[in-house]
Amino acid sequence: MSSIQKKWLYVTDVDTAREEVLECLPRMGKINYVDGWYGFGASAILRSIAEVLPYRKTTPELCFDSVIFIDCSNWKNRRMMQRTIAEELELDRSLMSILDEHDEDDDYSRVDESSRNEVDSVGKVIDQTLRDIKFMMIFLNGSDGYIDVGLLGIPPFARFGHNMMIWTFNRSLTMRQDYHEVVNKLRYTHGFINSCFYIKRLKRYQIWELLHQEAASIVARIPCMLDFNQKMVENCCLYELFLKHNFHITSKLDWATHGSSYWICDGIITRGHSKR
Repeated sequence: MSSIQKKWLYVTDVDTAREEVLECLPRMGKINYVDGWYGFGASAILRSIAEVLPYRKTTPELCFDSVIFIDCSNWKNRRMMQRTIAEELELDRSLMSILDEHDEDDDYSRVDESSRNEVDSVGKVIDQTLRDIKFMMIFLNGSDGYIDVGLLGIPPFARFGHNMMIWTFNRSLTMRQDYHEVVNKLRYTHGFINSCFYIKRLKRYQIWELLHQEAASIVARIPCMLDFNQKMVENCCLYELFLKHNFHITSKLDWATHGSSYWICDGIITRGHSKR
């Protein structure tokens, strides 16, 4: 996308990155993509923004009636994303029943889970809920492609309107060599925000701090991991990065899928803790 506005951040930690992103957002378009450190750390930045933004009242452009945090890192389908939006907005339980009925029908018809799309009647209620308020949507996209959130019921992010969205692709511990591979996927996105530092250029303690934040982000979205020792989660993340960096380019193996088996084989976690 040649017309996309790019912003490079001279940052080495999540907190500073969060503040710089918030500082530059009023001068950018309504839909902006945050890439972290070439993919790494992006989810931690967005989660940090979601935590502090509701309490920020000093910048009028960033004062919202609602901050909607949609974590679809573990991507299933657009219907599941629509369910996540409805839950975040605390909509009536009857809408969940409608989604359940569609899932049951698709189960009976053997519709592949990845092909299950949004439900229009639910999207209509989402649109009615958000249309007359000022909102910020923060979206962690675990899919391989751009998601048109308007189809799910999210009102448009008009150029002269007040609503904003910041989002990122967030598949397990992303780390890219070249930002162009993601920029080419950014349909209808106005801004691209990235650190100018590739992770290899960071100091060891800076990498460990980012890893700590990424691990915390993983634990926060997976309830069954709340009893995990934080250090063990960090070691698992570090090992997954090692496998990806050293073998994925040549083997093309999906290490994110098979990582837990290697954690067990190499003694990082015990078999009873392979929940991830």
